[in-house]
Amino acid sequence: MVGKNLKTILEAAIKIEEQSYMLYRMAQGKVKYASSKKFLEELAQEEVKHKEKLMAILENKKKLSELGLLVNKIQDLKIVDVMKDTSISEDVDYQRILVYAAKREKVTYDYYKSLALGLEGTEVGGLFSRLAQEELSHKNKLELEYDEYILKEN
Repeated sequence: MVGKNLKTILEAAIKIEEQSYMLYRMAQGKVKYASSKKFLEELAQEEVKHKEKLMAILENKKKLSELGLLVNKIQDLKIVDVMKDTSISEDVDYQRILVYAAKREKVTYDYYKSLALGLEGTEVGGLFSRLAQEELSHKNKLELEYDEYILKEN
């Protein structure tokens, strides 16, 4: 069974992944284009995969060695980093969804990165390093979508 501190960290990370999943599912109902719905569904499914990885480790700590492998470094585009924070409301548009979601992915990336640094040299640190890169990848996808469909249309 997983140690108490690791269990707490994993449970917090699982909650973050669940919240991200719910954000993408809710956002799907707010957009009108099928391509946007599909894009958000793909992100939602990636969050499900993250949650499944974390839950597998909660069930069996030996899964750490399988799931904690490092991935390639993702470039941070920083498109939304300087933008004003936004919120999600009933009348939210696609632009605000993309900015909000990208900023949320950045917060999750920063959180996982700090966990990875704090646990550097351990399997758990490797896991959170990988998850941080995956979250940065989500941010990157959202920023590219923003660039493609918002900036280029204006």
